[in-house]
Amino acid sequence: MFDLVNKHRKFVQILLALITLPFAFWGIDSYFKDAASTDEVARVGSSKITLQQLDVAMRERADQIRSRQGGSVDAKLFESPEFRQSVLNELVEQRLLLVESERLGLVANDVILRELIAQIPAFQENGKFSPTKYEQMLRAQGMNPTSFEQNLRRDLTQQMLINGVAATTQISRTQLDQIIQAEAQERDVAVAMIAADDYLKSVSVSDEAVRQFYESNPKQFQTPERVKVAYVVLSDPKVVAKESENFSNMVYEQADSFKDVSKALNLKVEESGWIGSNGQGAQGVLANPKVLQTIFNPANLKDKRNSAAIEVAPNVLVSVRVTDYQPVGLRAFDSVSAEIKTFLTRKAAVEKATADGEAKLAELKVGNSVADLKWSASKSVSRLQPNGLTRDAVQLVGAVDANKLPAYTGSQMGAEGYALYKVNSVKAGAALSDEKRAQIGAAYQRFVQQADVVSLMVALRDRHPVKIAKRSDTEKQ
Repeated sequence: MFDLVNKHRKFVQILLALITLPFAFWGIDSYFKDAASTDEVARVGSSKITLQQLDVAMRERADQIRSRQGGSVDAKLFESPEFRQSVLNELVEQRLLLVESERLGLVANDVILRELIAQIPAFQENGKFSPTKYEQMLRAQGMNPTSFEQNLRRDLTQQMLINGVAATTQISRTQLDQIIQAEAQERDVAVAMIAADDYLKSVSVSDEAVRQFYESNPKQFQTPERVKVAYVVLSDPKVVAKESENFSNMVYEQADSFKDVSKALNLKVEESGWIGSNGQGAQGVLANPKVLQTIFNPANLKDKRNSAAIEVAPNVLVSVRVTDYQPVGLRAFDSVSAEIKTFLTRKAAVEKATADGEAKLAELKVGNSVADLKWSASKSVSRLQPNGLTRDAVQLVGAVDANKLPAYTGSQMGAEGYALYKVNSVKAGAALSDEKRAQIGAAYQRFVQQADVVSLMVALRDRHPVKIAKRSDTEKQ
């Protein structure tokens, strides 16, 4: 069944790369989910996206973010309308690709699908595909090979559509020469800073302004909800193999204590310090995303009962119980007033520096001299060799009209103030090696391919109308 692996290993590796995004984004667990809900949150053409599908996708995205951040993520983020909307947008784009693939008759064939499954590490033993492990893992997720392969075929087919569009993108030799000429072109640039520090003494922030900022921005001064927990860890592989079911039963049956399970399995009952909902203070197994999610589950915060056994790693089971809880709080005004005043003072100084810088730039552009500017020594700058300039500054410098020199431009530099740039001369850059030319060509081709995919999604929205249900219709009651 899988005899093409060795014959076409390179081809299979390419296919694996093609599905990296859906697996990395949704996690393999997304291929084990089938939504049965009839609650509709969106419609793409005649295809529905259900509330259950959205809930599953939101949970999986949250798990992925927690895993990537080591658990240090405020749980409130995943309850925000912005998070919900971003996940729904992803589902809509996936469904657009599916509907269009069906319209075009695109289908990933059985041979490619089976080769792909054989390369998934979760289904392998000793580096080789195991039919037994494949079926066992699917059964554990409540699925069978037929339904799993149907879902995987769908996602691979969508990726085929994207790559079909990207494959049509070609850059001509003339286009590449023009791109390289622009990238390598050198501009002789001097810089003059309008520093915000020079305006600090001229700024006065009243106590009333500080108080008003505090009262108008309460979220900036919130302290996250936090807990203390008791927990037990079962991690001896031999004991886990024999007693995992017993462990699960005991933490459930004596839900307000770990006394019985501790005595029966010789486990130490551990106690944590304060742990924030953003993961601050969590150490060891408590920093695991699954454990943090369990700890801050509203039911666990309220009931303060032992959690179900959580598998945080192979042969490692954990149960936690909240012992103390502090809700979201607000830092006292007196403890943050100095911090606010410093912030507002800097903000006002930056605004003054920016206004002054923009006024000076306007004078320079019409040919007037500005006496109090301190220009740095000139230096050669290109997109390939920015020589200390930020990427945005290089873009600005590269965009000025080279037909009338010196030419001027400027940009806001965050808390530092405002920067003015004087372009004194322009010259062609040195010839690039074939290797460097190839690197630039490949990077630009990827950029154009991405733009083509964006254009595809815009076109698909026109072809297959997207309707989003009103929020009140899609909220759980």
